[in-house]
Amino acid sequence: MRVVLALTLAFAAGTAAAQDFSFTPAPQQPDFKSVSQDVIAVTSYKALGPAEAGGVTGFSVGVYGSYSATQDKSAWQRLVGEKVEAVGVAGLSARKGLPFDIDLGAMYSQVPGTDAKLFGGEVRWAPLPGGVATPAVAVRASYVKLTGEDDLKADSKTLDVSVSKGFVFVTPYAGLGYVWGTVDPSDNFPSLSKVEVNKGRFFAGARVSLGFFEVTPEYEKLGKSDVFNLRLSLGF
Repeated sequence: MRVVLALTLAFAAGTAAAQDFSFTPAPQQPDFKSVSQDVIAVTSYKALGPAEAGGVTGFSVGVYGSYSATQDKSAWQRLVGEKVEAVGVAGLSARKGLPFDIDLGAMYSQVPGTDAKLFGGEVRWAPLPGGVATPAVAVRASYVKLTGEDDLKADSKTLDVSVSKGFVFVTPYAGLGYVWGTVDPSDNFPSLSKVEVNKGRFFAGARVSLGFFEVTPEYEKLGKSDVFNLRLSLGF
């Protein structure tokens, strides 16, 4: 239900008027630090796919959504003056297979109810590309930048390793990694300073292929945050 809610919130944002993510007149550093954990948990790059290499003819494009309940609702209330139960994002993503078992990916998304926009990309290499009888293993480096808000900006870098094995039309996968995130307040708030969110992450999911149509639900644990992700895509 949570991944469905993430997509619902995200698609509704496309028709809703965007609002500024504005801090209260006297924001406090502990609240900003707490909120930053949620921001990086949801906006960092999501795997949303197995480890197997796409191949030179491989290509997929789709929509995705992410959802996570906020860890400290009181901190959000004090920082932005509103009750925030959860944070969600949604947007578009694409991947293209290249020679030597390398895949490139890119994403663009928005945070519903705000002006925040996310741009990101990934480079993935599968030293073990996978086969009929063998699992695939891949390493990935990714980057995401959050822009569009007057009161903050953020970015994150991620390294991870994942493993997957296909069974007929279902390909389960799991992985471990680390996220280096930074959330910077605007110069208009001298009482606040940059927050670094450096956390380990675990993720697991499964790609279900129905012809060219693919459904990929995924669970991610980043620090203390439970993040629920879903991708709907066309794969070739």
